[in-house]
Amino acid sequence: MQALPSPTALRMFVEAAERSSFAGAAEALNVTQAAVSKQMASLEDRLNISLFFRGHRSVGVTPAGQAYLPVAKRVLALLESGLDDATALSSRRSITIEVDYEFLDFVVTPRLDRLCAQLSETDVTFLPTVPGRHVPQSDLSITYGHPRPGRVSAERLCGFRVFPVASPFLLETTSDPLKELPLLHDVDSYWWNTFLQAENITRFDQGTVLGNGALAIRAAMAGQGIAIGDDVLCADALRRGDLVRVGGTALHGRDDYWVSEHPDMLGDPIAASFRKWLKAEVAQLFENAQSATWKPAT
Repeated sequence: MQALPSPTALRMFVEAAERSSFAGAAEALNVTQAAVSKQMASLEDRLNISLFFRGHRSVGVTPAGQAYLPVAKRVLALLESGLDDATALSSRRSITIEVDYEFLDFVVTPRLDRLCAQLSETDVTFLPTVPGRHVPQSDLSITYGHPRPGRVSAERLCGFRVFPVASPFLLETTSDPLKELPLLHDVDSYWWNTFLQAENITRFDQGTVLGNGALAIRAAMAGQGIAIGDDVLCADALRRGDLVRVGGTALHGRDDYWVSEHPDMLGDPIAASFRKWLKAEVAQLFENAQSATWKPAT
């Protein structure tokens, strides 16, 4: 394959051809006229065509040179465009965020469009976790219970209130939901025992046990029973009317959500921007939950 002309030679050719002058091209490119003349002679040898008529004090562009000029300009434009694209890609940052699985499902995922707008120059990877287990390499952490060990700038993101929730359509089938409707449990029945005692209700049926709170909430949204929810995970569903609160009791959660970061991210503007976005979204969550409807226990 024949060796292709260098971008330098093509740029000199375009300048010389458009000016019909090696001296003019040299001045435009801040090089010597001898350098332009040498590059043009080398280019003609490589292409095996004559690009210029050379007079004693002037040059002119040959028909072959006129035909080659738009080709050379297109090549230079493509090179510049490709460089711009490559530079834009190389300048993008990436960030990995480990997030409690349930928080990722109910809080982060429905807001990805707003996060992408906030971090428009950053590629974000979310990795779901469960309490007590962590991703080896992550830049930021949103954890439930405690801040991740070994992280810096640990900040309490929020606590929450806990209460039963159900589909409003399911509640239309009974006037006494906490006594008559199926109870949906996660692996820990602590909250159900606490709520039933608070409402002076005695039930001996265990109900359906699902693997975690998120599955129980999803089942409640599907009309399968009453689940234990909270004003973080259920805020959007409460606002939309997919869920309503059941009973008159709301208890404070036993743990909090925390956000922290890897020591290498300390002072990083991307980490700061993510924290700002996250805190604003969580504040809006509580407004949504507080405006939701209660279904009294009877």
